Amino acid sequence: MSGRAAPAGWVGRPLKRLEDPRFLRGRATYIDDLRFPGMLHVAMLRSPHAHARLVRLDASGAAALPGVAAVLTGEDVARAMPALSPLIPIPTPPRTYPLAVGRVRYVGEPVATVAACDRATAEDAVELIRAEYERLPAVVDPERALEPDAPVLFDEMGSNVLWHDTLTYGDVDGAFAAARTVVRERFTIHRYVSTPLETFGVIAHVESGTGLVTIWSNDQRPGLTSGVVAAALGIPQNRLRLLALDIGGGFGNKRKAPYLILAALLARATGRPVKYVEDRRENLSALAHGANGVMDAALALDGDGRFLAIALRDIVDEGANLQNPTLHSLLKLGNIVNCYRIGAVRFEAYSVLTNKCPSGANRGIGKPAMCFAIERLVDLAARRLGRDPAELRFANFIPPSEFPYETPVGASYDSGDFPETLRRALALADYEGLRAAQAAARREGRLVGIGLAAAVEPSTSNLSSYMLATGKGGTSGVGEAALVRVELDGSVRVATGNVASGQGYPTVIAQIVADELGVTPPDVVVSPWFDSHENPWMFSSGNFSNKFSGTDTGAIVGAARAVREKILAIAAHVLEAAPDDLELRAGAVGVRGVPGRRVTLAQVAGAAYRDLLALPPGAAGGLEARYYYVNPAATRPDAGRRVGVQLTFSNSAHVTAVEVDRATGALRFLTYAIAHDCGREINPLLVEGMVHGSTAHGIGATLLEEFVYDDEGQLLTTTFMDYLKPTALDVPAFRVEALETPSPRTPLGAKGVGEGGAIPSLAAIANAVEDALAPLGVTIRHLPLTPARIWEALRRA
Repeated sequence: MSGRAAPAGWVGRPLKRLEDPRFLRGRATYIDDLRFPGMLHVAMLRSPHAHARLVRLDASGAAALPGVAAVLTGEDVARAMPALSPLIPIPTPPRTYPLAVGRVRYVGEPVATVAACDRATAEDAVELIRAEYERLPAVVDPERALEPDAPVLFDEMGSNVLWHDTLTYGDVDGAFAAARTVVRERFTIHRYVSTPLETFGVIAHVESGTGLVTIWSNDQRPGLTSGVVAAALGIPQNRLRLLALDIGGGFGNKRKAPYLILAALLARATGRPVKYVEDRRENLSALAHGANGVMDAALALDGDGRFLAIALRDIVDEGANLQNPTLHSLLKLGNIVNCYRIGAVRFEAYSVLTNKCPSGANRGIGKPAMCFAIERLVDLAARRLGRDPAELRFANFIPPSEFPYETPVGASYDSGDFPETLRRALALADYEGLRAAQAAARREGRLVGIGLAAAVEPSTSNLSSYMLATGKGGTSGVGEAALVRVELDGSVRVATGNVASGQGYPTVIAQIVADELGVTPPDVVVSPWFDSHENPWMFSSGNFSNKFSGTDTGAIVGAARAVREKILAIAAHVLEAAPDDLELRAGAVGVRGVPGRRVTLAQVAGAAYRDLLALPPGAAGGLEARYYYVNPAATRPDAGRRVGVQLTFSNSAHVTAVEVDRATGALRFLTYAIAHDCGREINPLLVEGMVHGSTAHGIGATLLEEFVYDDEGQLLTTTFMDYLKPTALDVPAFRVEALETPSPRTPLGAKGVGEGGAIPSLAAIANAVEDALAPLGVTIRHLPLTPARIWEALRRA
């Protein structure tokens, strides 16, 4: 049912974040805050060329500089570790390492690394390394990279194509043959990335006696990273202790196992702790970019304007990414039909290598581009048919009566009311009033446009979906782990395998556990950091794919309820009552209807830990439980290659009005309305904050942000002077309304929300700009919509 019910417990309340005072008082602990005796600092020599043979590398001058403790080159690293394993099976996999060996393949690729007494000395030493390169032709355009005579990044592969496949679901050819209208368009997606305030960092230390490797970092995927690093160092995972501290923003791109490996190798070589923290230029040029690409999309409609089929040829520019390609391609399968009843789908996917920074995860990962393509097609279809874009969407939405709804590709939509979400957004924006105001503005010669976009927000990635690209199993499903413990004094402690980077996890975890154990959120201490030797974790542990509601809540609730059962069993024995007659409230366990018969949590814990003979006969001591939750909705691909790439589906609708200045191409927002539905909201205040933040990211991606390379592969946008970010002056005031249609597939009915604003905002703003320029016949095919690009469109028109 839509609408927000009044919360009966702590879940659903708009609590302010419990962890905020620590941050506001400057008491957070980031990587760069850590200091250890004798610690060394790292700087890296990076390639100035997009593609070149490394002819000679002389590091003797750097090694001789006073204060330098170690220098590693690619050849040194290749002798010290096995080659990194690519995710995608390649018949003859290239041998790649954290440092370039023999050849460099993008500007900014690490070539050598120095550990010295301080960062300045390390930087000076890098300047003394003599590198001689033989430049090679570079390929920076993904379509050019597909051509037979294109420069090849890895000779062993024979081409730049990492993955090419065509997935067909339903009678696509029949649908297009029967269509009354077919809308086709080519969309160019640009490179951009959400940039955390804190850059990537790592500290590594190797204990000489035990060989234990301890790594502190701000890596978002400790479950995955732990195995990669241990394998590279040649140690079992029980000899690697990986800690993730406070993370100053992540957005998906804080994942760089090669940097952790390099730090550990330097620590092993020197016997001293080693720290590396990126500077901003390194962060922008070499950490990870959201992939750019080309999308040739077509939508088939019948005579009534019903959507019949969609076909997409999608070329994703992976840069020099061998480690985790196909992310952008596979995740587009999750929202390829978006909110619409579309019976047939064809998805031809290319993952292509170019001489650019490796692609990586970024807020939404492929889904903003997919939403942009289909929502642009819907607007183009509405214009072609002479229909209102909102009305055409209403005619094609999946109705709420059909949930759960399975799409042709195998995605199973769990809950939602797409028509109502759009109705709420239109009402918030006063859509009819906007249309009237637009008509008046056009009579005055002003360029005012109204844009809207509807979107599903898939979350909780099913790792089985990689089987579509890899053709093999071994990794499947998705889960998370949690520990809940009541201490001897009755206080409560929680730890999970996830890592927080600003979402408010400690607060919402405390709300969940407080409801389960009958305490208040301030009574619950949630570990702010991850420690692989202390926290429970799984391969899929970490902060990615918007998965908190789909996995973490299950682990937290599971562990809390296991502890709850122990509490009730002990209290029932002490109170001589049946467990079903007991209730947990206000830090105590009491008999319902008998106010005087109660014991506090501290008293129950006393029996569990100290007064052991007070336990029920045969009962184990302790009030602690670990729970490893596996989302039950995950499946492997079926015989028709249908699979749920992600497992829960929030939805939203954005409606915005803009005015374009004829003389300069500058854009001004007149209004921006958002209606969204992420199921049951655990904390509405934090949810709204994420809606605002993710939409601001979408605005930046639509209007300002772009990594620009020249034809030789030189990155031209390496500082915030060139790579522009939105400021408070660029982001309008949002009008937001929430709906709640709880998911039947998550323990609390909650669904993901962290990516929602970043998915439809690109399309909504582009549709508004095109609507503003419609009298001039302009079609929007490329992003970002900078003033210069809009001005050029005006000039051509």
